[in-house]
Amino acid sequence: MSNIFPRSVLSVSREEFGDQKYNPQAKNPPLNLKVKAGKLPNDIQGHVFIVGPVGSVDSENNPDNSAVVPSADGTTLLYNGDGMIYRIDFDNIQSGVSLSTRIIKTPCYYADAATNKLTKYQDLKFHNSGITRIGSLGVRNQLNTAFLPMKFGGEDRERLLATWDAGRPYEIDPQTLEAVTPVGWDREWEEVTKLSHLPFKPPTPFKVIQTCAHPVFDPTLDNGTMFTVNSGRSLSNILSQLIPLIYVFQELFDYVKGFFDRSPITSAIMDDSEQFKVHKIEVHQETWKDKLLHILAIIIQFGRGFIDLFVGNFVDLVAWDGSGELQKWRILHHGLPINIKQSTHQIGITKDYVLIIDTAFKISIEELLPPLTKRNAEQIEKWIRNILDHPQFANNYAYIVRRRDLKPGQKFVRAKKVTIPLESAHFLVDYQNPSGQITIHFSHVCAWDAAETVSKFDFDLDASPEELQRLYGVLYGPTDISRLGCYAIDGETGKVVSKQTVMDLDLTWGPAIYTYRNNLHNSTPDRFEDIYWSSLGCWDELLMPHIIKLYEDYEYREVGIDLIEEITKQGRKSNILRLHISPLESLSASDRAPRSASDRRLQIADAYQFPDGFYVTSPQFVPSSQRSGSTDGYVVCIVHYGDGKEETNGNEIWIFDGRDLKNGPICQLWHEKLNIGFTVHSTWLEKVQERVASYYIPVEEDYRDIVAQQPEEIQDLFENWIYPQKEPLIKDDSNPLILELPKLAEIHR
Repeated sequence: MSNIFPRSVLSVSREEFGDQKYNPQAKNPPLNLKVKAGKLPNDIQGHVFIVGPVGSVDSENNPDNSAVVPSADGTTLLYNGDGMIYRIDFDNIQSGVSLSTRIIKTPCYYADAATNKLTKYQDLKFHNSGITRIGSLGVRNQLNTAFLPMKFGGEDRERLLATWDAGRPYEIDPQTLEAVTPVGWDREWEEVTKLSHLPFKPPTPFKVIQTCAHPVFDPTLDNGTMFTVNSGRSLSNILSQLIPLIYVFQELFDYVKGFFDRSPITSAIMDDSEQFKVHKIEVHQETWKDKLLHILAIIIQFGRGFIDLFVGNFVDLVAWDGSGELQKWRILHHGLPINIKQSTHQIGITKDYVLIIDTAFKISIEELLPPLTKRNAEQIEKWIRNILDHPQFANNYAYIVRRRDLKPGQKFVRAKKVTIPLESAHFLVDYQNPSGQITIHFSHVCAWDAAETVSKFDFDLDASPEELQRLYGVLYGPTDISRLGCYAIDGETGKVVSKQTVMDLDLTWGPAIYTYRNNLHNSTPDRFEDIYWSSLGCWDELLMPHIIKLYEDYEYREVGIDLIEEITKQGRKSNILRLHISPLESLSASDRAPRSASDRRLQIADAYQFPDGFYVTSPQFVPSSQRSGSTDGYVVCIVHYGDGKEETNGNEIWIFDGRDLKNGPICQLWHEKLNIGFTVHSTWLEKVQERVASYYIPVEEDYRDIVAQQPEEIQDLFENWIYPQKEPLIKDDSNPLILELPKLAEIHR
């Protein structure tokens, strides 16, 4: 097997394609995709939505085309970047398949664009840090991970949310693809840390909000309810505090440095510089009392931040009816707020319970360290990152909340805690919970860490550049075989009633993204029969010494490290598989007993292994318009191959028959202007209709109070660029070329 991972995933186009009636920023009309091989099925229908990061306003350009290379600096993760929506329209097969794209532009996007291009705001610039972008304005809400369709009672059309782990979800107009409004006012969401609410320093405008990338929707409750979470310190015991603490250290360092720069001795040296002239004005405006108060405020902030390392955990279950204010309940276990140590990447819902799991998606401390550029500094940074890094937990810590306890006006709700072995980032739950039994379907990503990616620190810093482009930002390969599991849990006692797992030495290597047929309007199926998973496979280039060492003592190891290295050198192809789940009642009593071995309930019923050097992501099930079974439809996915220099840019859209994966794609689509990078989750809507819901939070009203507390420079930025949604297109303060467009959602209202 060719074990060269496709470099096409490293670059991506930020160009928007769409009808200018709906997206005035689109430079080109929607792409009419071309059929490279096969034939479009006549019963495919609706619209597939895919989301993925497309780098940032300052991403490095690809010298070979108009795309950008988001991870070129060697420390940025591929899933750090502005979210781009790709909508594939199958609603008029006779005329072909079209593709529209649009970047999700939240208020912080316009702040990022202005501070990057206009020198007057240079000290407010954002920069990449691990999975996100941070700066003195706060943290970017990039919305690049997933969607949630919703159809509320009394409404005649579906609504759509764009989501990710570190920011408020936003409602998207399915027709225009515009980011219309956040869910919840800024004041309705609590920050990960309380550091910003301190004397002498206003809170940052774009605060750190920890939620989940996979909220859930239940159309059967009243007129429909969306559930998500709002949590503090949710990535680890200390990580949520380290984000602001890093900036406290940075501020203290910059202030002390600035103080010495403004000393009389330094003045004599720098008196002719423009930079010093600015500092000299500040000296005359700032008294010694001001300086002492400033330093005292920083010390207080650090002290409060240190205290918050040990207290202040919380997880609020949040409910929203699509029109009113958020309802929140603080979750308690043994009388104390629960402590999420990694993340709440996904939650689940059944008829009677809400399931919250501390999922295997951590953010390592070393990812937050600002990258250093000097040779000696990089060696120190590499050492620090290796010291601070830690493996994800090998267990899932699940919290079960009874829905009947979620009463209006009540502030707290109790949870039952359950420990489930074999870590997982993604899971699904059956909606029905007969006799109080919750059925959970896991992808156990054993010793495979979604927060760890290839970086420049995996290579000799003195080494000459390699012929092949380095895979910066790509996930490491798995260091043990993954497993697919199905568990039945007693919702009242937390007891594991039944447990089954299955694995395959050719297929279950990093099953990352799932899809399935859903016959009811965007609710969880009563019972899952078939789940499709896309798997990374094993690639020699992605198994680095750092990740091997990190997981060499993995608690539930199935395959020894030596064999893992041998298998990885041989290679295991990226694949898409179908897991069939038999009903629990069809099993004998002995088969229902908890155990770790696979049994007849779980069966990998179908699979397709991609050609050597091909990588698949973002599978999406599209139901047949003529048949209604759990496999009656098509799986649409993004496929990468090559180095990106091909006519196809090394990426295509493949369509599989959901009943017959093994025989390969029935249709392959492409376009010379289609340049897709790393993409994540997807969804499907039967119809695309203009958003008409009245729920809307005006940007200026949302941020007015917090902006009023900011320095004049930040107020100016909001008034001139963020509120009017203007975007400078070139770096020129004297005469910037400005893109100022009306917000279509406001025009519609």
